[in-house]
Order: sequence, then C-alpha cells, then structure tokens
Amino acid sequence: MPTGRTFIALSLVAVLFAAGVVAPALVWAGLALDAAILGGLLVDLARARRVPLAAWRRWPTLLTQGTAAEVEVELTGGSAGATVWLREGLHPGLAAAPLRHELTVSVAVPARWRYPISPRLRGEHEVAPLTARVRGPWGLAWAQRDLLPPERQRVYPQVRWEGRVARLLVLAHRRQLGQAQLRHHGIGSEPYALREYLPGDPLSRVHWKATARHGRLITREDTWERGGRLVILLDCARAMTSLDGGRSKLDHALATALALTRVAAARGDRVTVIPFADRVERIVRVRPSTGGLARAYRALYDVQARLAEPAYDAAAEAAYAAEPRRAVVVLFTSVVDLAAAELLREAMLRLELRHRPFLVNLEDPEIGHLAFGAPATVEDAFAKVASMEITLANRRLARHLRRAGVRVVTAAADTLALETLGGYLEMLRVRAA
Repeated sequence: MPTGRTFIALSLVAVLFAAGVVAPALVWAGLALDAAILGGLLVDLARARRVPLAAWRRWPTLLTQGTAAEVEVELTGGSAGATVWLREGLHPGLAAAPLRHELTVSVAVPARWRYPISPRLRGEHEVAPLTARVRGPWGLAWAQRDLLPPERQRVYPQVRWEGRVARLLVLAHRRQLGQAQLRHHGIGSEPYALREYLPGDPLSRVHWKATARHGRLITREDTWERGGRLVILLDCARAMTSLDGGRSKLDHALATALALTRVAAARGDRVTVIPFADRVERIVRVRPSTGGLARAYRALYDVQARLAEPAYDAAAEAAYAAEPRRAVVVLFTSVVDLAAAELLREAMLRLELRHRPFLVNLEDPEIGHLAFGAPATVEDAFAKVASMEITLANRRLARHLRRAGVRVVTAAADTLALETLGGYLEMLRVRAA
C-alpha cells in the first residue's frame, strides 16, 4: 500500500495538471511524473516484500484475570535500517484495543517489543496473527504480511490472596505437607472393622446385622474420618453476570470457590464442584491427591455466566446424586429477585434433609446503593422501593434458613472469601465438637 510520501508526491504532481489549462505541455510532464511515481511505488513494494523477517512471541507462564503480565515479541532479519510496524490483534478479554509499535530492524541485532497486558476476562481467547508492515527503502510503499499464525491463550481465575485469606491458605498448605499435625479428641465416626464383642464395649457399637448373621455379638470398630465431603454449587445464571469492581460476581464467586477447594483438599476432603444455571453445566470432582487442584483449575477456568434463571432445584438434585453420604454443601449465589428467593429457600431446606447446607449470598452493590441512597427523581424513588424490597426479602430468607439450621453468609465481593472460609471452618469445628 502507498505511504504518505507517495500521496504527497502525487498531490504535487496534480498542480501540474491544474497548470495544464494554461500550458498544455505541463499535462504531459505530469503524466510522466505520475508514471515514474507509480513505477517507483511498485519497485519499492517488491523490495519491501523481499525483506526477510522472522518473529517469536513469548507469553508469561500463567495468565490470570486482573494480574499484570508482560509479553515479548522478538523480530529478526530485515535489512539495514528497515522500518517495521507491528500490530497485535488481541481479544477484548486480553486487551481493550489492538496494540501497535514501530521497530527498526537490522540483520545483526534482533529487535524486541515488550508490552504489558492485564487480562480482563477469564476463559480461552484468540490472538490474531502478528501483522507486520515493512516500509520500502524509498519510503513509497508498505508491504504487509503475517509473521505469526493465530493462537489461543487461556486466562485463569485470580488465585492470589492477601491478608487473612492468604494466611488461611498457607495454613492449609502446611497441613497438606504434614508440617502442622491435627489433634483429634473424642470418639471416631468412620467405620473401620468388625470384631467379637468384648466386655466393656458400648452397646451402641454392636453391629446387629453381623450379630444375627454369626450368632454371637459382633462390635463395630470406628476410626477418625480421614476426609470429609464437600459439594460446591456455583450459580452461573443471570444475577451473576453483573459487574462488581471490574469483575463479574461469578468471577468473585469462582475465585472464592477455588480457595475453598484448596482448603478442603488440604484437609483430605473429597470436593465436588457443580456449576449450574438453568441446568447443570458440569460436574468436577477433586480428589485430595497430587495434581487434583490443578485439574480443578483447568476444568473450571472457563465457566461463564449465562442470561438464564437459576435452577436451584436441579442443583440440589445434582448435589444429592453426586454425594449420597452426608456432606457440607456450599451454594454460591446472588439473590436479586423475590421469585428466586423462594425457589432458593425450598432448595436449601431440601438439602438440609440429608446434608449440611451453607448459603453464600453475594451482595449486589447496585441494589445496596439504590436501597440506602437518596432518590433524586421519581424513577429513582421507584427503584429505591424495589431495591429495599429485595434487601428485606434477602434478610427474611436468611432468618428463615438460620432457624431451619442452615448457615447463611451475606457478604460483599471484597469480603466474600474471608467470610466463606471462616464459615466453612466454623462448621468443621462445630462438627468436631
């Protein structure tokens, strides 16, 4: 394609055509100059296309949402003093707009371009081909080519924590490594073996079916549970699409769910994560073994919220099917309408029949702002009334569920992880007592 220098030269030649009204000979001179410029353009374009170029792009080891990282592009080849414009067509999940940079390359020294990125969205995003425009030696033409093919990059959820949450995760990691022993008090509850009854054994330990089968008293030996069971239900429906601090509510909930998974797996618990919207999206099982957490991150990094109503009843049924034994069931959601609150209440009460449910309700900052702010217009007043009704419905829901024995935490995004981990550990302490 022509450069600015070519257009300037053609503009100057156009003056000769204007003067050709007075002196017709100038028209022929203008035609000759136009032909020379176009000929030079074609020669310059051919020479620019023959400039040898090779490129490499180096990505960070791990891309996480909201974390600054640096990408390096190295360009080799070229000719002495060749000017190259590079263009990176990044997905909007990686950068707000395409990036451009000018480099001067030579045969002897590679040229490098380092640019920062801060991924905005989780998931797998496409990176367009690295495009280069090489300017010809005469500066009349640009030759464009793709130096690198398109590729896909994964952006993982935010997994780094600070403050008290980080300390809890460090403690969990040390327990996993055996550096901090757990002390158990009382009587264990995990079935271990059967043996003959001995004087002094409590009658509550007698295994009556085995006694009837063998014709003599048989006692059940119990030991400590080596690992509990945790089911995480992750709401991916309409209410979780709204933004809070530049990240969606689902982003905050997923990061907290992964932190909870780390703590539970470090204790030796078996964890099942079930994302759902109007249907169950997937079922991810995490075993307390080497590589289990990494597989969980790879299986959940691209979970996205959809514009659908949450099927709390389907999520409860999935929890029953995934874990037939008594388990702690943590449900992450955000209640923003009255119909959803009623459906959620019924689902939590159904879970309470077998499991130990724990509701984590993520506050909506916009509803809180409308409910407690001063309205400026009639429309704001109507919005305030609706927001206050939703806020009161959330409080009634929490009060009703607590009376039924369900643990409820209502938290903002910045305290969600700490409140969730604290509530889960408190449930374990109550159980141990």
